[in-house]
Amino acid sequence: MVGQRPYNEVLNQKPSVEQRLSLQLVNNTRNITMSTTFTINGQPYTVDLSDLPPDITLNTFIREHAQLTATKFMCLEGGCGACVCAVSDGQSTWTVNSVRSGISRSSAPELTTSPAVLQCLKLLNTCAQLEIVTCEGLGNQQSGYHPIQKRLAKMNGTQCGYCSPGFVMNMYGLMEQHGGRVTMSEVENAFGGNICRCTGYRPILDAMKSFAVDSNILVPKECVDIEDLGLKARNCPKTGRACQGRCNGQRSKLIYDDGHQWYWPSTMAELFEALDNVEDSDEFMLVGGNTAHGVYRRSPDIKHFIDLSGVEELHQHRSERDKLILGANLSLTETMEILRSTSKQPGFEYLEVLWNHIDLVANVPVRNSGTLAGNILTKKQHPEFPSDIFISFEALDVQVMALKSIGDEREMSLEQFLKDSDRIFVVKAFILPAYPKDKYIYDSYKIMPRAQNAHAYVNAAFLLELDFDSKVEAARICFGGIRPDFVHASAIEELMVGHSPFEPNLVQQTFSKLENLIKPDEILPDASPAYRSMLACGLLYKFLLKHASMAEVSAKLKSGGELLQRPLSSGLQLFQTQKSTYPVTQAVQKLEGMIQCSGEATYMNDVLTTSNTVYCCFVGATKVGATIDQIDASEALQHPGVVAFYTAKDIPGTNTFCEPSFGYDAEEIFCSGFVRHSEQPAGVIVALTADQAQRAAKLVKISYSNPSSDFKLQPSLRHVFSSGTPDPSRILPLAISKLQEITFSDKPDVEVRGIFEMGLQYHFTMEPQTTVAIPFEDGLRIYSATQWMDQTQSVIAHALQMKAKDVQLQVRRLGGGYGCKISRGNQVACAASLAANKLNRPVRFVQSLESMMDCNGKRWACRSEYQCHVKSNGRIVGLSNDFFEDAGWNTNESPVQGHSTFTAANCYEFTDSNFKLSGHAVLTDAPSSTWCRAPGSVEGIAMMENIIEHVAFEIQKDPAEVRLANISKKSKMATVLPDFLKSREYYGRKKEIETHNASNRWIKRGLGLSVMNFPVIYIGQFPATVAIYHVDGTVVVTHGGIEMGQGMNTKVAQVAAYTLGIDLSYIKVESSDTLNGANSMVTGYAIGSESVCYAVRKICETLNGRLKPVKKARASWVDTVEAAHAQSINLVASDHYKTGDMQNYHVLGLALSEVEMDVLTGNILIRRVDILEDAGDSLSPWIDVGQVEGAFVMGLGYWLSELLIYEGDNGRLLTNRTWNYKPLGAKDIPIDFRVELVHSQRPSGAGFMGSKTTGEPPCCLAVSVIFALQQALQSARQDAGLTREWLRLGAPTTPETLLINAGHQVAEFKLK
Repeated sequence: MVGQRPYNEVLNQKPSVEQRLSLQLVNNTRNITMSTTFTINGQPYTVDLSDLPPDITLNTFIREHAQLTATKFMCLEGGCGACVCAVSDGQSTWTVNSVRSGISRSSAPELTTSPAVLQCLKLLNTCAQLEIVTCEGLGNQQSGYHPIQKRLAKMNGTQCGYCSPGFVMNMYGLMEQHGGRVTMSEVENAFGGNICRCTGYRPILDAMKSFAVDSNILVPKECVDIEDLGLKARNCPKTGRACQGRCNGQRSKLIYDDGHQWYWPSTMAELFEALDNVEDSDEFMLVGGNTAHGVYRRSPDIKHFIDLSGVEELHQHRSERDKLILGANLSLTETMEILRSTSKQPGFEYLEVLWNHIDLVANVPVRNSGTLAGNILTKKQHPEFPSDIFISFEALDVQVMALKSIGDEREMSLEQFLKDSDRIFVVKAFILPAYPKDKYIYDSYKIMPRAQNAHAYVNAAFLLELDFDSKVEAARICFGGIRPDFVHASAIEELMVGHSPFEPNLVQQTFSKLENLIKPDEILPDASPAYRSMLACGLLYKFLLKHASMAEVSAKLKSGGELLQRPLSSGLQLFQTQKSTYPVTQAVQKLEGMIQCSGEATYMNDVLTTSNTVYCCFVGATKVGATIDQIDASEALQHPGVVAFYTAKDIPGTNTFCEPSFGYDAEEIFCSGFVRHSEQPAGVIVALTADQAQRAAKLVKISYSNPSSDFKLQPSLRHVFSSGTPDPSRILPLAISKLQEITFSDKPDVEVRGIFEMGLQYHFTMEPQTTVAIPFEDGLRIYSATQWMDQTQSVIAHALQMKAKDVQLQVRRLGGGYGCKISRGNQVACAASLAANKLNRPVRFVQSLESMMDCNGKRWACRSEYQCHVKSNGRIVGLSNDFFEDAGWNTNESPVQGHSTFTAANCYEFTDSNFKLSGHAVLTDAPSSTWCRAPGSVEGIAMMENIIEHVAFEIQKDPAEVRLANISKKSKMATVLPDFLKSREYYGRKKEIETHNASNRWIKRGLGLSVMNFPVIYIGQFPATVAIYHVDGTVVVTHGGIEMGQGMNTKVAQVAAYTLGIDLSYIKVESSDTLNGANSMVTGYAIGSESVCYAVRKICETLNGRLKPVKKARASWVDTVEAAHAQSINLVASDHYKTGDMQNYHVLGLALSEVEMDVLTGNILIRRVDILEDAGDSLSPWIDVGQVEGAFVMGLGYWLSELLIYEGDNGRLLTNRTWNYKPLGAKDIPIDFRVELVHSQRPSGAGFMGSKTTGEPPCCLAVSVIFALQQALQSARQDAGLTREWLRLGAPTTPETLLINAGHQVAEFKLK
């Protein structure tokens, strides 16, 4: 054992927080100096703060100490929305009339509302006297569900359900803030901070928009009544009267035993008294919203925390004739409200522009907490921070009122304030001048990788002061995101003075100079300097286009002056059902939907454990290619709270989390020698809290021997192929064609060659990799977020040299899987189990987002090198495709021989001799790549669809016609595709797009088509058990599959109810475990639901056979069951599905995507998407529609925004947080999202009850979006006068890719 502190030493530390936490009524007469009081869901809490860490968050307290688990967490940096709650010091009650969707305010007095905040950023020590509402407090089974919860569940807005409480609480906070009256636009704009990986957002937005005053959303009839949307008027637990918003007796100072200090000043004088205690060497923090932690991690060395929320002077604001004064500690949300109201005053109209810009800062809960001064101080500490507040304020020449001490108040420019080196410099207010609109022009811009909740590639703000002759008297031209020392384009500011900004000569000079002036720095993972330079120039050009008169701008150029305007999104869902088989094929609500929306659904980290539970954190090796010589954990073991540290030497059995008998190569739990990738776990720290474990992990020192001289670090596919000749030892031929040469099926007219590249994709499950391991009697009980219980059980047993019978797993549900929890979570499971086994105490291991992204493999990146021979009509007569997929450091979970090969021809007709396909795995110095939603098939279908598009481009034929030329006339697609094109008005819309593009230089549109033939192959086995209770006839089902959002349990219940002939309400599906689900296959490959349903139907038919002898005519189900019980008939049965029980089949699908692109920024809108999928006889249509939408949007993220960047020097992943890895959000989805499930009963009997899978195939159709972008780009390039040339767009095609390939030059910018 490398290190474990003596158990008695750990016990002699302070007793656990749970032992010290006082949960008592606030009116307790005892006066505790160190205590704070607040309520959670109406329950008063009194907490001795000195017993808790000084920087404990509200999320940690609520989950670990109050043990309320509805609130989740994932990113812990304010970027995912899983931990949203409502916080208030007042009361608010309102009602909604669901029939009219109108809101009416109750007669309760107007008091402070309950804004949504992020618990992971809210420090507990700032919660005094607050009322906190979490999702289970908003509504639950006992007290009744809240209308928001009910509508989200009944309108199919939940799949895995892990993110649902966050969405509910964000909506609740929005309604509270707006007095119950919100518009659909306000609702749709409010969810930028809530990530959902499952649903594709459309049903969530519909459910939430149904509460708007202008809603046109159809509400389910069971929701159509007058519902109480607010908690009852809440009284102060001290006085019993209505809360007045503040309490007496607020503490002012707290000194911890370890020297940490907290201060709660209420005046500026008290604030400076607190600052007087800060020594020169001390780190301190002025606590506002703590939102900077989402960008720059809070230092563990902070000694002084000073809460500014009680300093009234910092919250004041006032407007005068010529200025607006904003208190420094106003939240961004409060600031926005002030800006909007003040913008109606003469001279302050420009504040509406500022409002719109701040609306793009972070997300609603962050803006509810984050303050003006906090944003500016972050910029002061970190000059590279792309602050939108700073760039806007600087352009507006906002002045800072700041104090170095009481009585030493100064007014200065932002530039002066940022350059001042004095640490003790308190911002009191900001002064915004009036700018009469007849004399000033102001605009600002923020260009991001997605529509919301992202920092800018480049932000900019421009202010022009004009004289009576419309000439520039003064200019402020400001850019952010260029480099820390560049803000003002001073040369341009000087150039403009004395001229009309729209003079042709001035415009020419401006952009000639500006391009040379703007020289961005090059720091990964930031976008390239070339992109940021072009973008900055494009923003100033956009400003001029917008504000020039129509006479000064050509009509074709004018639309470039506006940013893309996104209207409200909407959707259409079409499907058929068969009443004869209800509840099968019936569009029912998801079985767990309601408890997911109330937060009552249990996930692995919600399992409650005893107070002696410990927490884990991996220690990562960082020198890739080297060998570990020694690990020194001595300093870490002395860190407060640390219990133990384990390495490979402490594992009694096999050091692997991948089971060789399951077809895997071994992968070490802890690196024992050669380091395969950056942050490869070399050990695990075990401590009393998760924070202590994470901090101690950084103290472990690892020494290495140097890599061999011939080792060359290549962490990605691009690194391997960037050299002219890839290292042949890294290229593994796994699926090589037997053809030596292709034989043309006809004489070709044209040869088409190309390279198509697709990057990695992180799964981004909202639930982290999680395991709770609990010693029990002579074994372990494991609660693990795994898609494959059988393998997880096996690797734990082998690692600990235990028998499988002594390692029992239970899995209630997962918060998303997509393949990353098939084997990758086993590393966490083994580490947690090792610690539990060694310490004989419960262990909880929730892997951090950064650790998951560093350690877990991604979707296999792919490179296709193709040579295609075609006839002039588009018919392919010969094709060679060599593809290379990024394996990471080994070939586990390879799709190369599987779906990448199976789908590479897609639905097109080839002979055995005219298609040569060879697949290779490429070894890189990165985590072993893993299965990710539709593994292999996304790559295989995309490769073929790209070839079709390229062929169509080269022969100048319509891509749809080329597809038809290559589809067998005998295939179903030959009929479906023409019908699809006709019903979706393909040719008419294409002409409209061509007309639009001809009339608009800077706004382009495109229309992209994709088709697929997705093979479904049944493998493995899935057991199940069905039990009927004689007491009331209710039925419980348990099985070996894993519910992870795909609706497996709902479909299982529908099948059981149908087969037994009873109502769906009789059925309950219980947790999966390794007893009833022993030896189960992995839940994946899109086959789990159908396989389990097959097993359950077999069992129910067996039970029907047992009941038949006692079933009497007209007897009720309950009577029949009771009669069977009376005769001792066994009412429990088990059976299983096995390979061969059902036939394999194919899923056909088509998608048509229409996009709009801003050529000057690279930003896009997806105007419309039409999806047609052959779902057979859908077992549960709403679930299948949701699966189609969610899979497609996940695919869109892959093609558009999810960029992973590895550093070539050390192999470190630079995009490993929500700050810089961007799945699509709610305002990135198609504006018009139409899904149709084709009813296609097959007499062959393939599939289960005529159904087809929907969870993975639609992911393959999202490639259509880059074909649409190719069209838009080609129009832009034609306007730029470039030679017609095929563009190598791939995954992801980011705004940077689009702008760099648009073909225009900055020097060519002109108004006419």
